Amino acid sequence: MIRFGVHCSIRNGLKSAIFEAEIIGCEAVQIFTRSPRMWKLGFASRKDIAEFKNLRKEKKIHPLIVHSPYLPNLATSKKKLYELSFNSLKEDLAFCEKIEADYLVIHPGAYSEGSNEEDGIENISKAINKAFALVKGKTTLLIENMAGGGRRIGRSFKELAKIINKIKDKNRIGVCFDTAHAFGAGYNLSKKDGIDKTLREFDTVIGIQRMKVVHFNDSIALLGSSKDRHHHLGKGNIGIDGFKYFIAKVKNKVEAGILETPKEKPSSDKKNLNILFRLRKG
Repeated sequence: MIRFGVHCSIRNGLKSAIFEAEIIGCEAVQIFTRSPRMWKLGFASRKDIAEFKNLRKEKKIHPLIVHSPYLPNLATSKKKLYELSFNSLKEDLAFCEKIEADYLVIHPGAYSEGSNEEDGIENISKAINKAFALVKGKTTLLIENMAGGGRRIGRSFKELAKIINKIKDKNRIGVCFDTAHAFGAGYNLSKKDGIDKTLREFDTVIGIQRMKVVHFNDSIALLGSSKDRHHHLGKGNIGIDGFKYFIAKVKNKVEAGILETPKEKPSSDKKNLNILFRLRKG
C-alpha cells in the first residue's frame, strides 16, 4: 500500500526532517542532500547520520527519498557542467548509502544547443552507469518525468525508457512520476480515461513496476503547456477527482507518494497530506 509524506527540510540538521515529518503526520519523507541551488554537499558527521537513521526507524518513517539539487545537468555536452553534474550524482549516491536512503530522485536535464536528444540521453546513461560502477549499494535511482519545454529530456515515457534501456544494472533504476509534470507534458490526469491511457502507456513503454515514487502535485499550468507549475491538491487543473482515481489505480503498485505543493502556510503540507490519506481510503 502506498505510503504518503512530504518534502522536509534539513536546514537544521538531518534529524530535523524526521521531527518535521512526524509533526505533519508523514508515513514517508523526502529530503535534499544539500541546498537545491548549491553544488557543495552539506556536512553531516557520523554521529548525525547514526542519530538520523535511529530516529527514522523509531518513528517508522519509510521509505526515505532523497532529491538531487536543481543545478546538475547530466544531459549537457558542456564539459565543465557535465563534470560537476556527474560528481554531484556520485556524491549524492554515496550519501544515500550512508543514510540508508531507499531512493534518489534526479531530473534528466537538457541537451545542449547544437546537440540533440540522443546525445543528451547518451550523456545521462553514461553518467549513471559510471556512478553505479563507482558507488555500490542498495539505493535505487529514480529518473523524474518532466513537463518538457526547450531542450529538456523526460517529457515522454519513451524518452525515459531510452535512458533506462541503456542502464546496465536494471535493479538500481526506476521512475519518479510527477503528476504536475505529466499534466504539463500532455498526459490528462484530470479524467478517468486519460489516467487509464497514461498508465497503460507507462506500463507498455517502461513497465509499471518501475514507478516507485509519485510526486503528488496539482497543476496551475494547462494540459500540454510544457510548464511546471505546482499547486495545492484540488486547486489546480488536475482536480480532486483526478487524484482520487489515480490513487485508486496505483496505491497497490507504488511504494510512496510525496507532496511538493506550495508551503505558503505552516498548515499547508498537513492539509494536502490529509487529502491524500482521505483519497487513499476511497
